[in-house]
Amino acid sequence: MPTASTFGYHFRKACVSAGLVDVEGKAKYTPGSLRHFFASTALANGVPIREVSRWLGHKSIKTTVDIYGHLVPEAWDRCRDIMQNAMRPVVEDSEESVSAA
Repeated sequence: MPTASTFGYHFRKACVSAGLVDVEGKAKYTPGSLRHFFASTALANGVPIREVSRWLGHKSIKTTVDIYGHLVPEAWDRCRDIMQNAMRPVVEDSEESVSAA
């Protein structure tokens, strides 16, 4: 099993070989930046935080919430909208009810 520094070295080398470098020739990405990109993108697009936490290997969902919790408020908005729509009374359109009669 490679160490973190060995993995980082080979990752940077692969980025440079692939041309994924900044203006100074340094790798644009790190394993950590890709991990953060994955978690942020998944949460921002509605993947449940519990699943993301498990995929990241966090021992506690609290770790995930502490780091990425700011990305989840949209989920509360979506939940509120869904529940409001579900609880909204059905209103019949008066024109449709007249033409159907």
